[in-house]
Amino acid sequence: MPIVTIQIVASNNERIYSTEHVAKLADYLGSIFNSDAGGTWVKLHYLDRDHYAENETHPDTNIQPTFVEVLKRTLPQQETLALEAEQIAVKVAHVLSRPLENVHIIYLPPGEGRVAFGGKLLTKSR
Repeated sequence: MPIVTIQIVASNNERIYSTEHVAKLADYLGSIFNSDAGGTWVKLHYLDRDHYAENETHPDTNIQPTFVEVLKRTLPQQETLALEAEQIAVKVAHVLSRPLENVHIIYLPPGEGRVAFGGKLLTKSR
């Protein structure tokens, strides 16, 4: 069930990722999450560099922020989550050729009881 949304800060001329990049990420992340085939979904979006800012500074254009949001049914213990976040960051940085220190993982609240697929609420029994 993991749904991963990757948002890349980039200028128009930096939008270079293909279907193959996204498919490779889905495969790598699916193996990290131990998902069945089709069980991990990856969405990749661009955020125009002109629409990104950091307070009281003007980030160097060489800085390549990459935000990874992860939605899972439930969240594991913190130790497992820390290891998983590190693995995600390494794979995303590698596949997208982004600096590891610019890959930021954000875990969303668990989806159980909040997310519905095809109108069916995700519950413990479903």
